[in-house]
Amino acid sequence: MKKLALLNIVFVTILCVFSSCKREGSSDVNQDRIHVVYEMAYNKATDITYAMTTFFFGSIIGTRLELSNPSKVTCNDELLSFESVLANYVKQYTGFIDTGSFKFTDTDGKTFVNMVYIKEVGFPENIDTIIKGSSFKLDFIGEPLAQGESVYAHIAGLSENVSISVYQNTFGATSIIIPANETSKLSVGTFNLYLRRRTETTPQEKSSAGASCTGTYTTNEVKIEVID
Repeated sequence: MKKLALLNIVFVTILCVFSSCKREGSSDVNQDRIHVVYEMAYNKATDITYAMTTFFFGSIIGTRLELSNPSKVTCNDELLSFESVLANYVKQYTGFIDTGSFKFTDTDGKTFVNMVYIKEVGFPENIDTIIKGSSFKLDFIGEPLAQGESVYAHIAGLSENVSISVYQNTFGATSIIIPANETSKLSVGTFNLYLRRRTETTPQEKSSAGASCTGTYTTNEVKIEVID
């Protein structure tokens, strides 16, 4: 279940990489069959917020679309630019922007407005040491998880190819439990740890092909110790 959830998180990005050469103009398709992915993503390490939209024909597994004039997409009233590598539309903002108001106008002049929200997550001042082979409770700072929200923790070795990821999506949760079979995979030593919070909201305006609205917040990396 945890592996499946993590695959869902990166699915859109992987899909973009492998099909970036397969795209067509949005004027070539039925406008009511355009599926839109709206995303806001903040990374504490870079202190940059990205607003992103990706357009597909029919569904998320359909052909990627490049908007044809006069179609356009904005976030907070600022135009997003087309990026050919991932075939999506992107706008960068300095600092943390917790709300994105996206407005997509199709070639028929119909508009769709959708809100995307990012919720913060962080670490407590002191993080306990992980005992290898024992379960570990990792508390996080921020609002308890709401419906449609999840947090995952990623722990990676500093000098060796050892890493684990653990996922939490229980309503009201304020911590992640790392099971013993996961901590047993870690060697004794110092590891890097970061958290990522994902907030999904129901699209407010969409075509018959649907849409999704997702915000993510990624923390800085911190050090955590693993002992026997």
